[in-house]
Amino acid sequence: MRLVKAWARRALVSAVTATLYWPLSAYADEPAFRVRADVSAPLNADDGWTGEANEPVTVYADQPFRLRFEVPLSSDAKSTALGLDMRRNGGAWEHVEAHDFPYPKREVDFGPGDLPFGNVGEIITDADAESALRLTAQDSHRFALYPAPWPIPEFSYGLVFKLPNTKNRQFDLVFAYVDPQNHARLEIDANGQIRVVQVIEGDARLLKTHDAPIATGIWQQIEIELEGTELEVNFQDDEHVFSLPFSLMAESQTVGVRVPAGQTLDLKEMTVEGVPSSPRASIVSANAFSQGDSTEDLLSGLASPFTPGQGISLRETAAMNVRDGHHTEIEWPIVIRRFAQGAALNETGDVFEFRVVERREAAAPLSAVASVTLQVPDYHLGGTFVEAPGRIGPWQAANGDLFFIMEPAESDNKFMMVMSEDGGKSWVEVDGADRPETGDLEAVDGRRVADKIFILHQVTEAVYLHVFQTSDHETEPDRWLSTDELAASHADAIAQNGTLVVREDGSLVAVFLSDQLYMTIRDVDGDWSAPTPIAPDATALNAGPQAVLGKNNEVHLAYASMDGQIWYQCLSTDNTLSEPQIISGGAGIDEADFGAVLPLAYSGETDTLHIVYRLEDGALWERTLTNDSEFSSPRLVTTGPVITDAVDSQQPAADLVLAGGVPHVLFVDEETRSIWSTRRAGSEWEAPKLQVDGIEGSWVRAQPVSGPNGEQRIAYVYDAGSEGGAGLNRFAFYEFEGP
Repeated sequence: MRLVKAWARRALVSAVTATLYWPLSAYADEPAFRVRADVSAPLNADDGWTGEANEPVTVYADQPFRLRFEVPLSSDAKSTALGLDMRRNGGAWEHVEAHDFPYPKREVDFGPGDLPFGNVGEIITDADAESALRLTAQDSHRFALYPAPWPIPEFSYGLVFKLPNTKNRQFDLVFAYVDPQNHARLEIDANGQIRVVQVIEGDARLLKTHDAPIATGIWQQIEIELEGTELEVNFQDDEHVFSLPFSLMAESQTVGVRVPAGQTLDLKEMTVEGVPSSPRASIVSANAFSQGDSTEDLLSGLASPFTPGQGISLRETAAMNVRDGHHTEIEWPIVIRRFAQGAALNETGDVFEFRVVERREAAAPLSAVASVTLQVPDYHLGGTFVEAPGRIGPWQAANGDLFFIMEPAESDNKFMMVMSEDGGKSWVEVDGADRPETGDLEAVDGRRVADKIFILHQVTEAVYLHVFQTSDHETEPDRWLSTDELAASHADAIAQNGTLVVREDGSLVAVFLSDQLYMTIRDVDGDWSAPTPIAPDATALNAGPQAVLGKNNEVHLAYASMDGQIWYQCLSTDNTLSEPQIISGGAGIDEADFGAVLPLAYSGETDTLHIVYRLEDGALWERTLTNDSEFSSPRLVTTGPVITDAVDSQQPAADLVLAGGVPHVLFVDEETRSIWSTRRAGSEWEAPKLQVDGIEGSWVRAQPVSGPNGEQRIAYVYDAGSEGGAGLNRFAFYEFEGP
């Protein structure tokens, strides 16, 4: 079963707008709310606030904050579960869902010491020194249940289990649980059967039986997945898979196990996964306290007696302790995203209102209505960084506008071209209605030529071409000229690696990875050639190709092989490939070494090719080729290791650009996770200069641009620590003197 990383989260102190509305008159005084900008403050600390109670404030996009509400308590409530409602710019009210930030995780994993079944069973150590939770049922069957932190209308639920070497060996995997009379279960029987049973009003209905060799005395794995109206069962990691139509009778967040009377079950691991999403606003984790921690009386809007409430962390409901004439306080951690699911965009000035309600349909509000006004910080993009080792911007058009490729959210792989008209301070998507239909942006490489950006896009099954016209196009600016043009179809790729070159005559050369590296050429009439192997006699897998246009329409190509070599080849004007030439050894042999070559740079003035690559120790090196002579000796670019394989991206977190005839490298240092820059002065690379500190960085992509007065700049976009999530893409630049 998959394990979930502990995703890094970061929130900055911000200022916040809020107004007060109280629709009920149960009390003469009015309930209060307050916004806490410092999400690191303890739950009951009387600090970290922004403004006073009920004071108008402003919140920032992609920066979590906390809302604390007073709620009056009454026995007239129809439910003891409280939820949070939201509306944007006066629209319809809707429930606020729990989706974390910056990674919208909806997956929880448990080991034997923390299986979430309460005080049931005992921790044991088996004959193989494996720890496990042992559940034993005596005279009647026994449920061990876990309510997930969020609704799971579609879900995956898996266990690693062991059945004892005893008689009548069976247990049930329980899901869609409402109560003992209404639930579904997977009956796992060591006599060799898996049965799917649905219990409705106490009536157990057999839906399907599947024969499977269920053993005793060994650890085994079983997983169920509900997607739409199809239930899939997977036993022993694809050894036995079957599916059947299935419909939930009622919404349920509860899964677990059922041990029949007289049976024993050992459990070692458990995973529950829901469907992640990235809505405009959501409830997130509160790292400063634990879910359900008791609140104290901090607000002073209601004079009635106080009953402790809850601090909420990644939960959509809060329990209400009903006591007539009392009130309680609940604190919710919230984030409002810049880009949301569906490429929805929240703008500066958007007003988000929140209120506490009973968690049922058409429930009346129980709290004040807090209204916060959104502000998007300067130089903030949000969204998700493309997992691409190639060039994705930021490109500068002739009129100064900037363009960059990215996705709206980790949970929504839409292809977006975003643009800034003010030097990178603000960004919006352009021509979203005509964006490419192909998602999965893990291998993207773009080239800006005049008023067009040509983009190669490889997915597992195929390679596509997209073309975007920038804002300096005379007749049709800021639009997708063409999308999803098939460049090559092939068997499933081992990994997604692709690179593109646009020749002066308008023809294109694309290199991509399938079972090996292939090349395909698009002629001036728009026809693609059949893919041709780059190095058909290679003894090791080649990957991570990078290409750049040289003189006379030559194409320079570099790549890494999985036996630890860095290679170079040249494609001549007549499309003849030179023999592969080793540039370096020592590049490592693990899968993480894919993409060990940075995007290439070429100077037409000096006819010099620059190749920067990463070796096994993580350091970057450079070799150059001038006037088709011999390669230079290797030059050390960074003395320490650079972040590599960032968030399973199979690439170093660095970029090479040529500006003013000088090579520059931006990189994320492994030790500090900060962004540094260096450039070569003469034959030596300068000592790195710190550009962005304290971000837990994973990505950086750069391009040379001009400032408003023609000054030379390196512009770059970086991910400030989302660890593969969304919301922390930011723009920056630095100026430099000439050579």
